Amino acid sequence: MSGDPLGEAQATEDALRAQLGDLIGAKARAEHEAARLDVRAGLPGADPELAALADRHRAQAARLAAEVEEVRSSLRAQEVRTESLRADAAGA
Repeated sequence: MSGDPLGEAQATEDALRAQLGDLIGAKARAEHEAARLDVRAGLPGADPELAALADRHRAQAARLAAEVEEVRSSLRAQEVRTESLRADAAGA
């Protein structure tokens, strides 16, 4: 710890924002891949495994969506802590 609570709070907030962005991107990729595989699975003569693979990607997207909400909630709480520290610093 550096002894700078505001700096540490801001760094935590920044890390949560980066994590949120990564999760949102991963969720979008999983959804896109599921949709792509659904199209391929609907083609004549398609391997039946493609539909199962699409389902796995959808399940992954759902898990990532839950993680997005958890991190989003943590970020909002961290924003409140950071803003409180900022207000305290401004009043000092």
